[in-house]
Amino acid sequence: MRVIAGSFKYKNLHYKKNRNLRPTRSIVRKSFFDTIMEVVNGSVFLDFFAGSGSVGMEALSRGAKKVIFVDNSKDSVSLIMRNTRNIDNVEIVKSDAERFLNNKILKSVDIVYIDPPYVFDFNSFLDKFFSTVNKNAIVCVEHDKRTQLKDIFGEFSRLKSRVFGKNTLDYYGVEDE
Repeated sequence: MRVIAGSFKYKNLHYKKNRNLRPTRSIVRKSFFDTIMEVVNGSVFLDFFAGSGSVGMEALSRGAKKVIFVDNSKDSVSLIMRNTRNIDNVEIVKSDAERFLNNKILKSVDIVYIDPPYVFDFNSFLDKFFSTVNKNAIVCVEHDKRTQLKDIFGEFSRLKSRVFGKNTLDYYGVEDE
């Protein structure tokens, strides 16, 4: 697995093949970053349920000012540390997702990529998440296409949805009035 564009293009990323880690495929990462390319440069980016950190590394490569990686797995945190070694503007947080919702940094993020395990109570978690995140943030949720997410979470509404085989990306934001 590699970074696909930007200053770290072709950088190999370490990851472990196991049932609990499902790295975001390059076609999905490419589509996501093509969609947000105008706002990623200079942004504060949150890679939530980061796994190997491939999405956050792509954000760094494409000019994000800072990337926060959050995962509760010791193995994932080790992988992210290995993949981001000698790279500035990185914060790695080992935390349970629910506990992280109390972190004040959520008020300062510009872009969030959420990719939890597919067996997950998405809507309940997202209700809590959207009540704490910066109201100007762009939020993308990767999930199994059979998982039905709500169209609206508080002030955030679904702006776009893309299907990639078994994966779906849903984009949320607060629409301008």
